[in-house]
Formats: sequence, structure tokens, C-alpha cells
Amino acid sequence: MTHSPIGRAVARRARRRLRARALAAVLPLAAVTLAIAAPAPADRDLFVRYGCYQCHGYEGQGGEALRIAPSPYPFEAFAAKVRKPANEMPAYAPEVLSDADLQALYRYVRAIPEPPADLPLR
Repeated sequence: MTHSPIGRAVARRARRRLRARALAAVLPLAAVTLAIAAPAPADRDLFVRYGCYQCHGYEGQGGEALRIAPSPYPFEAFAAKVRKPANEMPAYAPEVLSDADLQALYRYVRAIPEPPADLPLR
């Protein structure tokens, strides 16, 4: 630890530069998170149009299939499960479900809030 005024000034500048670099590294990630976290009404419409609600429920709460909302998976894992499921769910190839629609579905299930803790489970 330096006690000279020059040493303290150099340390302050170094800390500011380090903070600025950290912020510059985090901002793009925050923008992606915000883009994924803000669903549009059309996102829910896609959830219905592709029939996701038939097994997962209108709020992704589960039923005939697993509860998927809010999605605990990162987008890449969610996409892999939709494209190549390991169970009875039909696979949705990019020709059937575009990448943009897949991202919209993910946005929708990520934005659904956790159910109340006292809600009875099946």
C-alpha cells in the first residue's frame, strides 16, 4: 500500500480503468439478458400456435409434460431440448420452428414468474 499522493493517484486511476473495463465487458451480456427477458404478447401467441400449451400448460406449469416456466435452462440448453428432445416431445427442426421463434418462446417461458409457494402441486 502506497502512502504518497502520486502513488494514491496512480492507484485510483488504475481502479477506475479496471472498473471501466469490467463494465464494458458486462454491458453486452446485460443487453442480451434484457432482450431475452422482455417478452412480447406475440411470444405467448407462438407458445399457443406451436402447441406447447397442450402438454406444458398455458403458463408452462406442466401437466402432461414437465414444468418449463420459468425456464431454469440457459438458451442453448433450452434450444437443444426443443430441437432434439430425449423424451416423447416432438423435435422442432429449424424448418418448422425458426431460430427467431425459438428465442421468442424462450423469452416467454423465462418471463413467467415463479408460482406462489403455497400453490398445491400435482
